[in-house]
Amino acid sequence: MLRRSQGRAQPLLEHAGISLDPASQQVSFQGSEVPMTPMEYQLLHQLMIRPGKVVTRERLSNTLYGWQDKVESNTLEVLIHNLRKKLSTELIRTVRGVGYLLELKA
Repeated sequence: MLRRSQGRAQPLLEHAGISLDPASQQVSFQGSEVPMTPMEYQLLHQLMIRPGKVVTRERLSNTLYGWQDKVESNTLEVLIHNLRKKLSTELIRTVRGVGYLLELKA
């Protein structure tokens, strides 16, 4: 399914019961809308565009906070914890010392 936003088609991302609509920035899990903070949304988006691939902590930090901003050491862990509570604890896997990935199996 494609949605139009500002004249460009942006694909609806779907994986393991999660639907993420970049045009409206809305997320649903198993058919129910899930409220997200802007940071949670951006983090989930980064994981969903690369399912099954590790997204490094550095890449996530740079995407969420930019190159200049100092990020507290546990900021990503808190965001990941919140996503796991809102979605499923089994979908997002920590790759110790590297980053996170969205599991391929649902």
